[in-house]
Amino acid sequence: MQLTKTEQEMLAGKMGPAVELALKTIVQMGEGLNAERLIPTQGSHLGNVDLLRHCTGYIGIVKKLIDLGAEVRVPTSENPYPADPRNPESPSIPEAFQGSSPLEGYYRTLRVIPNWTCTPYLYGNIPRFGQHLSWEESSAVIYINSVIGARANREPILMDLVSAIAGRTVYSGLHIDENRKGEILCNVKVQGLKSDDFAAIGYYLGKVCGTKIPVIDGIQKKASSSSLKNMGAAAASTGAVSMYHIPGLTPEAPTMDKAFGNGKPVEVVEIDDTVLKKTKEEMSSAETSGGIDIVAVGCPHYTFEEVASIARLLKGKKVKDGVQLWICTHNGAIDLAKELGIAQIIKEAGGKLFSGCIYCLHTVEPYSDMRLMSDSGKICYYRRALYGSQRECVAAAISGRA
Repeated sequence: MQLTKTEQEMLAGKMGPAVELALKTIVQMGEGLNAERLIPTQGSHLGNVDLLRHCTGYIGIVKKLIDLGAEVRVPTSENPYPADPRNPESPSIPEAFQGSSPLEGYYRTLRVIPNWTCTPYLYGNIPRFGQHLSWEESSAVIYINSVIGARANREPILMDLVSAIAGRTVYSGLHIDENRKGEILCNVKVQGLKSDDFAAIGYYLGKVCGTKIPVIDGIQKKASSSSLKNMGAAAASTGAVSMYHIPGLTPEAPTMDKAFGNGKPVEVVEIDDTVLKKTKEEMSSAETSGGIDIVAVGCPHYTFEEVASIARLLKGKKVKDGVQLWICTHNGAIDLAKELGIAQIIKEAGGKLFSGCIYCLHTVEPYSDMRLMSDSGKICYYRRALYGSQRECVAAAISGRA
C-alpha cells in the first residue's frame, strides 16, 4: 500500500502512540481489501453506546486508545441511547440497558459530539457534497451517499473510531468514482404514490438489489428528504444497499445516462401497485387481529417535519390507555418542537417524544414480547410488527387496534 510521507510519520509514531495504533489498524484493513492507498477523511459517526456496553473487547480497545492520548481529529458523532435517561418523556429503560456505560465517558474524552442520533446529517454532524467520511449506521450511510453526495462505506465497528482518530480511511468501495455508478434500473409505476409507499419501495429494493446500486425512476415528484430517508433505511436493512440514484433529483444523477455512468443497467425491475401491496403485506408479519401494545415511529429518527405532522394528527385526541406511542427524533427537533408548542400537543395526547433507538428497545424485555406497529421499514424487517402509514399508526395508538 502506498502511504504518503505524513502517513508514514503517523505510522512511525511521530504524531503520538494513539494515532500510530489507529493508523496501523486502518493499514491492516486496507491491505486485507487490497486497497492501493488511504485517503483523508472529513468526518466519522460511531455506533450505539448501549449496544456495545457488554462488548468488553471493544471497550478495552477504546480505553487503550484513550490511555495513549487519543482524540478525534475530524467531526465525529454517535448513535442514540435506546431511551434518553435525561428526558422524562422517554419510556422506561429496560434492565439490559440500565446503569452507566463507560463508553459515554470515553467518547466525551475523545471529544465526540454528543448529539445521540442516527440522523447526524440532520443535527450535529452535517456533511457536504464530495467529502470522504468513515461512518457506521447503515441508514445514515445510504442517505449521505445518495442525497448529499458525500462518500462513505458501511464501516464495521472500530473502523469508524480509528478513522476519526487518524483522520484517514481506506480508499475502497464507494470512495471510488467507478463504484458509484448505477447498476439496476427500478421503474416505479404506482398510482397515487404516497409518503408511506417509500419505505415499502426501499424494503423491496433491498431484497432485489442486495449490494448493487439502484437507479430509481418514477418517484421524483413525490420525494422529500423524509421519504428518501425512510426508503434508504429500509433498503439498507433488507439488503446491503449503500447508495441509490434518482435521475434529476440526487446530486450525482442529473440525467439517467449520468446515473449509469453512461453505461447500461445490468437488470431492470418494476414496482407497480401489485408489488407494493404484496411488500406491505410482507412487512406486516405480526398477527393482524388483536390489540396493539406499542406504536413506535422514528426509525431512523424523525425529521422535524415528521414530528410536526404527527402532532397535527394527534391534536385534540388521546392515546388509548395501555398503549404506548413512541416518537423518536433528534434533540434539535425536540427543542424546536418545545419552542413551538408541538411537544406539548404530543404530551397531552399521551405520546412520548424522545431521542432514542426503537431498534435497541424492541430487542429486549419487556418490549420484545409486546405487539408493535410502526411506519418504519427497518423495524418491520428486524422484528415481527405491523406496518402502517403515520396516519394509520396514530389511529392504532388511539383505538388500541390495528
